[in-house]
Amino acid sequence: MRTHHKLALAITLLFVGFFSSCATQGFVSNVTRADIQQIAQFEILTDVGLIEKGNKIVNNDSLTQIAQTLFETALTKEKTLPVTNIIVIEDNAIHNQVQYEIATLMNCVESKMRPKNLPIPPTIDSILCARNERFGMLVYDWGFVRTGGNYAKQAVKSVAIGILTLGMVIPVYYKEATHTGILIYDAKNHNFAYVANVEGESSPVKESTYQRHMQGLTWRYNKKR
Repeated sequence: MRTHHKLALAITLLFVGFFSSCATQGFVSNVTRADIQQIAQFEILTDVGLIEKGNKIVNNDSLTQIAQTLFETALTKEKTLPVTNIIVIEDNAIHNQVQYEIATLMNCVESKMRPKNLPIPPTIDSILCARNERFGMLVYDWGFVRTGGNYAKQAVKSVAIGILTLGMVIPVYYKEATHTGILIYDAKNHNFAYVANVEGESSPVKESTYQRHMQGLTWRYNKKR
């Protein structure tokens, strides 16, 4: 299975800041769960990096593939979302454009943009319309892990800065992080019906991470509306 390269890790925030263990929104239009009888899912956008020096994230193909497999497995086990087929695009140019559109939307969601302001993904919209599919599910997963030595060095640096600034500034360097998101696009109304994202200080290459994240991504969907 193809994996994209160096898209999601264009986001390099999250070294100093705050994590929310669950930041999900849910239905964001007049569409309800009852309206969604079937969903066509696009391939997952996955990018996982490794931090060995400083705070530089370097894309790691092996970690990315592990993360993608784990997330795909978690999605398959989620029976609430009525996914009827996976849209696999053979044309490389169109595939890359779809991945770019998902990455753009991911950046918007991660930056807390209001769902009504999310840009319409033109290629995704046209593919769904051509296939006579109303709802398309866009899924992303990105994160990073640090080597043990790197994390220890950053922890020491954080303490030193805290001492030098008398506790006024204490950088927080996370050992690992995983961000996941699900967006359900409505090709009939050309907007988004459902938007949910989860972020946490958890490993992107552990099965338990995706088990927890799936609960956060779907709990509002599972509530009848």
